[in-house]
Amino acid sequence: MSRSIRVCSYLLLPIIYLVVNIKIAQLGESFPITIVTFLPLLLLLFVEKINLKKLMIGLGIGAGLTLFNYIFGRSLDASKYVTSTMLFIYLVIIISMVWAIRFKTISTRNHKKILRLFYVVIALVVGLAAVEMAEIILTGGSSLIETISKYLIYSNSYVLNFIKFGGRRTTAFYFEPAFFALALISIWLSIKQFGIKTPKTDGMILAGIVLSGSFSGVMTFIIFYLLEWAFQYLNKSAIKKKLPLAIISLSVFVVGVVFAFPYIADRLGDLGTEGSSSYYRIIGPLAMVGYSLTNIDGVVRFGSLYEYVASFGIFNGADVGKTIDNGLYLLIIYFSWCAVILAGWFMYKIFKMTRNAFGNNQNFRVQLYLFTPVSLFFTGSIFSPEYAFLIVCPFILRKALKIADS
Repeated sequence: MSRSIRVCSYLLLPIIYLVVNIKIAQLGESFPITIVTFLPLLLLLFVEKINLKKLMIGLGIGAGLTLFNYIFGRSLDASKYVTSTMLFIYLVIIISMVWAIRFKTISTRNHKKILRLFYVVIALVVGLAAVEMAEIILTGGSSLIETISKYLIYSNSYVLNFIKFGGRRTTAFYFEPAFFALALISIWLSIKQFGIKTPKTDGMILAGIVLSGSFSGVMTFIIFYLLEWAFQYLNKSAIKKKLPLAIISLSVFVVGVVFAFPYIADRLGDLGTEGSSSYYRIIGPLAMVGYSLTNIDGVVRFGSLYEYVASFGIFNGADVGKTIDNGLYLLIIYFSWCAVILAGWFMYKIFKMTRNAFGNNQNFRVQLYLFTPVSLFFTGSIFSPEYAFLIVCPFILRKALKIADS
């Protein structure tokens, strides 16, 4: 493959961010087709070599988890088992491929082309969100969000209802505010793999997250930025040479947090308010999680989630919820202690990575790996190809840029 074709292939990645939630077609009631439905095929455009051993290990772990769920899980709705299992297997295939593939190198002279396209995507997405917010403030509704929603994989009617009752959330080209924020953070981490400072882009990303109204997004951005400050300045060399800069940057950060504190305090207060989105995402499902970890029949088979969640009678707004908006809780409900052990192992690896990152956090390495477990708290749709793309895209670029993680 020629060098020019290779560059065009990688330019697909920022473009996909724009259309990741756009529905091309529909299979049945619960399987929308988007461009990332074909992600395993798209990955082949970037392949230099595939490590078959890694691929088989990844697929083997996925097969073992699928078998565990089938043997120990309770079936409450057999009609949805096949579709749900297919989505999980699809996620396993995508993650295994990204882990096993050695990607073709992106040459230095092509960095600017890819970055420029990322900047265009950010401008379009954040600009659209700003227009949506302006319409909400001026009219009390959003015909723009309603129009765009007709082309998305899922209905965002709950967002429109939230706006009608005085809420202010935007979604841009995405089906919900949390997914919008997740996409922005994924784009941000993708750009950071190029190893350049982008303060204007950082500001645009933060503005988009604030416009989305996603508390998870705001807190993730704050934590990731604070981590980077610590990695840059909390080491002997930096303290001696860059102490004034460290103090100034931390002061600016603290001022920003002070201004944001009323919003943060308000959203934290929602954790104790039954029916709020924060309560439904974090506190309410703890009863299900506890049951899955302490009872033999607590594991639920793929496809039976709606019935299981509804049986606990947890309110999401004015209605009893039937979905899980927390990916970690979903994994525990499906895989019980297997999910806890795998999550604990991954967090231990990140902890070890963090200890060695002070003064040497190459291209947001810790934040990139931490993004995977943190992203679980944004959405329960973690078996979708759309979610998978947001997680693996920064890793694809990191590997294609030949950044060592040893």
